[in-house]
Amino acid sequence: MSEKRESRRLGRYFRLPERLRWIFWPSLTVSGGGSAYLLWLEGEALALAECAPVAALPGMAALIYWFNHHVFASTRPRRDDLARAPSPRKPPS
Repeated sequence: MSEKRESRRLGRYFRLPERLRWIFWPSLTVSGGGSAYLLWLEGEALALAECAPVAALPGMAALIYWFNHHVFASTRPRRDDLARAPSPRKPPS
């Protein structure tokens, strides 16, 4: 066995070939930036999930007010009804 084996150093289980070694730092930069971006988006999603119900309250109040105004409009007397209303009776004395 005259083959000379390269001694392995600890922590170098996979070593890129010489022509691909340049790709290590760009890939590390892009993957780290991507992780930070995903964490930022996750934080934004959590903030959106917490703030969206509070932001929806005025809209829901407007819908309820609109519903109340249009559905129960028939319970208010109209001007024609008030004009034709008989005069109130005097209580018997």
